[in-house]
Formats: sequence, structure tokens, C-alpha cells
Amino acid sequence: MEQHAVPTPPAVPTPPADEATPSVGEPTRPAAPGGAWVRDLLEVLLVAVVLYALIWTCIETVRVDGDSMQNTLQSGDFLIASKISYFFGNPARGDIVILNPPHQCDATSADYVKRVVGLPGDSIEIDAAANPAELLVQPGGTGPWDRVGEPYLPDAWLQGPEFSISGTADAVNRVLHIPAGEYFVMGDNRNASCDSRFFGLVARNRILAKAILRIWPLSSFGGLGAGPTLVTTSTPTPLPAGSSVGGFVLVAAPLRRRRRIPRDLACLCRGDPPLT
Repeated sequence: MEQHAVPTPPAVPTPPADEATPSVGEPTRPAAPGGAWVRDLLEVLLVAVVLYALIWTCIETVRVDGDSMQNTLQSGDFLIASKISYFFGNPARGDIVILNPPHQCDATSADYVKRVVGLPGDSIEIDAAANPAELLVQPGGTGPWDRVGEPYLPDAWLQGPEFSISGTADAVNRVLHIPAGEYFVMGDNRNASCDSRFFGLVARNRILAKAILRIWPLSSFGGLGAGPTLVTTSTPTPLPAGSSVGGFVLVAAPLRRRRRIPRDLACLCRGDPPLT
């Protein structure tokens, strides 16, 4: 009688003791307590830290202290300022910037909020003969002279005193050429602002951020208004070789003559309350 071998089924491997299926009646072992929620919490904290670092690197909040930027900004306003705006470019005319001035007008070390009105390469002059005073600019130092139209000024402004820093050029009734890497800044409230008329030009590396949004008070939430415009006022004038004053180049005044008048804001350089 022919016999056939019956194949033996392969042996099933026995799982390790800690992974073995519990026998009937044996209680199920609970999962390790707290493992899942601790991991989730750490992930949330990591994301929060990364977002905070990113936001801190890109923007900052600024509180306006003083009246030098009225009526555009009021004392007590809170602003959002972009710290990355100038990573990819340079300040433009009309930008409201947060800066560290080369010379403080008071004993504090606070940053200032001012408006950029003169760019590197520009020739500028404060025309004190006009009533009210006017800011004139020759963009790039060549071509026609333009009057800077500034609808944000609260009222007529006086021309201000000569610079109070010894050896620094004065833009009142004379032409000031702005060197590369320097900016001329002013407050919108010209009669009560310590700005480039007093502490001189501002180096590029002292401009820290660009104000882009007002967040407080809520009734004024939004943008910061329109900037300046340039209105041509005269034809180009040949400029002879200039002389150096305090490292700045002074060039000949444009075609229209301008008279000098007393510096009505000289009190700002004396013992009156500091203005920022």
C-alpha cells in the first residue's frame, strides 16, 4: 500500500513576552501614561518659539512719545514697524522711520520717529524766504529743483536755527549735498521737532525700521497717510565746485535768491524742554 507523507505546517513564531496576546481573562496592559500629550505639548511649544523668533526678527511695536510727528502721529500712538523692509532695499523719501539719532536732544537713549525727506545724493535747502518756509530738493543732485509738497504738516513752519553741532553743515538758506549712505530726516511738526536740523544727517545703519501701521488707538487703526510729492519750481542751475564743511559738500544755491531771516527756533537749542 502506497503511503504519502503528510506535510507538517510551519511553526508559528512565538511573540516576545511583552508583545504576546494576553490570555483569556488576563487584563489588558494600559499605555504608558502621559506619553502622547507630552509629545504634543512639546511640538506646540516648539512651533510657538519658532513663530515668536520669526515675528521678533521681522517686526516690532513702537510707542510714540512726544508731539514732533503731529498731525500724522499723536503722542501715545502704538505702531507696527517692519524691521525687514530695509533688508532688501533702502529708505525712500516720505518713509516714516525708527532711528537711533547720532546726537540725542535729551538725556534719554530712546529711538526717534521721523520722516525721511532727503536721500543720498540729493541737494536740499530750507527756503526761509518763503512764507511759510519750504523744503526744496534737487533729486540726485542734478536737474530741476523741486518743492516738497507735504500735505501732512499741521501748520506753517519756521525754518529753525542753524545746526547746534559744531562743524556740521546747515541746510537753512544754503544748499546741502547729502553724501552716500546718509539721510536728512524731519518731524512733521516742524515747529516742535528735534531732527536733522539739529543733530545732522543720519547714517543708513542708524535707521532701524519702517513704521507701517497704527494699531492704537483703535479709532485711528490703519495706515499712516499719504507721503510727500515733488513739484518742480525752477530750471537747472550750473553748480561750481563746492567747499567742504564738516565733511559735507556745500554747493552754490539755485537760481532764485533767498534772504536770511532770524532763527526763530533757537530756543530749541537752549534750555527749553527737549523735543523728540
